[in-house]
Amino acid sequence: MAKLTYAKLRDDLIAKNATWTAMETEVSRLPNLKRKALLGVELPAGFKMPTATASVSAAAPIAGLPTKVDWRNRNGNHVTSVKQQGGCGSCVSFCCVAVTESMASIEHGQLLDLSEADSHFCSSHGASCGGWWHDQCFNQIKSRGVCDEACNPYTAAFSGNDIWNGTPSCKSCTDRNSRAVKITNIHTVSTVAAAKQYLANTGPLAAIMEVYTDFFSYSSGVYRKVSGVLEGLHCIQVIGYDDSAQCWICKNSWGANNFGEAGFFKIAYGQCKIDDFAKMGCTGVKLPQKKGWKGYESLGGKITSKPNAVSWGANRIDVVARGLDSAVHHRWWNGSAWLGWESLGGLIHGAPAISSWASGRLDIFAVGTDYQLHHKWYQGGWSNWEALGGQLSSEPAAVSWGPNRIDIFARGTDSALWHLWWDGSWHGWESLGGVLTSAPTVCSWASGRLDIFARGTDNKLWHRWFDNGWSNWENMGGELFDSPGAVSWGKNRIDVFYPGRSYRMMHRWWNGSSWSGEEDLGGKLSSGVGVSSWAANRLDCFVSGMDSAMHHKWYD
Repeated sequence: MAKLTYAKLRDDLIAKNATWTAMETEVSRLPNLKRKALLGVELPAGFKMPTATASVSAAAPIAGLPTKVDWRNRNGNHVTSVKQQGGCGSCVSFCCVAVTESMASIEHGQLLDLSEADSHFCSSHGASCGGWWHDQCFNQIKSRGVCDEACNPYTAAFSGNDIWNGTPSCKSCTDRNSRAVKITNIHTVSTVAAAKQYLANTGPLAAIMEVYTDFFSYSSGVYRKVSGVLEGLHCIQVIGYDDSAQCWICKNSWGANNFGEAGFFKIAYGQCKIDDFAKMGCTGVKLPQKKGWKGYESLGGKITSKPNAVSWGANRIDVVARGLDSAVHHRWWNGSAWLGWESLGGLIHGAPAISSWASGRLDIFAVGTDYQLHHKWYQGGWSNWEALGGQLSSEPAAVSWGPNRIDIFARGTDSALWHLWWDGSWHGWESLGGVLTSAPTVCSWASGRLDIFARGTDNKLWHRWFDNGWSNWENMGGELFDSPGAVSWGKNRIDVFYPGRSYRMMHRWWNGSSWSGEEDLGGKLSSGVGVSSWAANRLDCFVSGMDSAMHHKWYD
């Protein structure tokens, strides 16, 4: 068959009174094999080609649906810019990623720029320009997600940055997984009526169409095949419909400057088997979790003290508090769910303290009804309680800075800070002075380093530390309404929390060179703050709320 020239096509359009116009485009000028390479729909094994549509006559408007839908102007724009797939058969990734981008805008109000290179070259498809199927592409977005364009730029995926002639490879950024957007649901739409309902009520769709030679020269209007041969199958995004023009409104991936209506086109209902191949959509877009504060979440229980927490390893948290029966109660996070509460017995004053010096090791300390310190530990099973003496007027604080090392601090009956420690045997008590009006808290960011915080008689936050010797007390200001909590997630890093004005949680941190100002984290606290960390930049805060339940706020 003779090549379809632009002059021949123009004559055919006039002769057949066509509803669209043509122009010479970047794609129409490509050699035949290069053009065919753009059509990257590959039928799955065993797929049966649909028969030709019985009728391409006008599809009647559907009662209750608008006669026109266009997601570029439907309570705002929800269609991202037209992109350029170049000389690669990656149209399936371009149309499925475009649908995902639109749904992110519809569901979350964010117009994202996602990576077609990540979808096509780094997924199960493999690093090639070979074809694919829209169902397979959506399933990869559901299981592994698709990262943002900045993480894996399309042009940079090709040798020489040449999207027309280069060889593709997978070049994802190192934090790709934490930047991936996923989908929850994949929808298959098989009829014109169902497609209109989906477009009107949910969002855009990915569609498969046959491409004939004349389509490469499309400029404007409603496309109907006029002349040329079948070149292959193509995946495009359907962004709407227009019953008055009897057409689908679509977004292509052949660039915005030299194809169609700024990269968009219209195609008549039933043309080129667009209504014979099932269309597909997605919902339930899951955006990457951004770093920052989350919560408060209620963890239930009825507690009568500040909760205290510790982590012995990644994604593990153990929390203890006094219950209504004045016993110690324990709840823990195992990486996937909160478990407990379990009662550990005892009859205590104030909050229990908890520390850990090894994976699977927990040490709990509490003041008994005799005002002495009592100790219970877990290492494969719970011990009985042992008495460690002292005469205390506050709940204790405990920390470990290395294997088999524990340091405990509490306010004595003289309101001074007192210290007891374990290094294989118990030592102390020693008085560290000061006049405390709250229980102390303690953290450690290195072997042999201890940082103590407590409220003074002026209701300010006071700090004392040990590093080859005890410092003096320093006044850090603020206004505390209960005892503070402190933790370190790395060398020379300290985070301190306390109830401030109106019993809201306040936060200050040391970054190795200076103290921050107060950060207001909100909430309505009825206790001091317990805090733990199981990774760099991870903080888990626990408080008693006004409902006496334990509440959790975290940063990651």
